[in-house]
Amino acid sequence: MKNKILAIVSLSVFVLSCVGEPEYSFTPEIGFNSIQVLTSTSQGLLGVSKKDSVIMTVDFKDGDGDVGFTPDELIKLKKTTGDSLQTIIVDILVSKNGKFLRSNPKEKLGGNFPIRFKQGAKAGPIEGSIDYSAVFEYNVFQGIPFLTGKRDTVKFAIQIKDRALNKSNIVETTPVVIYAK
Repeated sequence: MKNKILAIVSLSVFVLSCVGEPEYSFTPEIGFNSIQVLTSTSQGLLGVSKKDSVIMTVDFKDGDGDVGFTPDELIKLKKTTGDSLQTIIVDILVSKNGKFLRSNPKEKLGGNFPIRFKQGAKAGPIEGSIDYSAVFEYNVFQGIPFLTGKRDTVKFAIQIKDRALNKSNIVETTPVVIYAK
C-alpha cells in the first residue's frame, strides 16, 4: 500500500513538473464567448426612455501579458501619439436583405479597458475574458446607418490591441435583435 501511494505521488510530481506555462503569441488572440441583450426603461424629464444594452464577452490569450492600460499609460500614449487609442474596437454589422453590412466603416464603437491585467508582474502568458457593452436607445438610432429602430438584427466584429499596439484577430458575435419593442 505504501509503495502504491509513493508511486501515485511520484507520478503526480512528474506530471506536474512537465506542465509549464502555456506558450501564446505576443499578438493577442481572441475568441467569441457570448452576447446578450438587456432591455431597460427609465423615467426622465421627457418621459419614459427605453434602451437595449448589448453585452459582448470575448476570451483572450496573450503571450507577454501586455493587455490593458492604466489610466496614466493611456494619457501618456495620447500625448505621444496624438491618438485617442482604443484598446477594444467594435464594428456594428446590420442585416439588410440577408447580408450583414458594416454600419459605418469610418466610425467604430470601442474604448479602452483601462485595467492593466498584469500590473507590476513580470511579462508572461495571460488569458481571461473581457466584457464590452454598447447601449442602443430606442429614440436615438437615427445616427447609425442602416438601423431602422424596429427589430434590427445586428452582430458585432470585435478586435483588441495590447500595449505594444499589436492587433488581435477579429471575431464576430452571433446575431441579436435590438429595438424589439
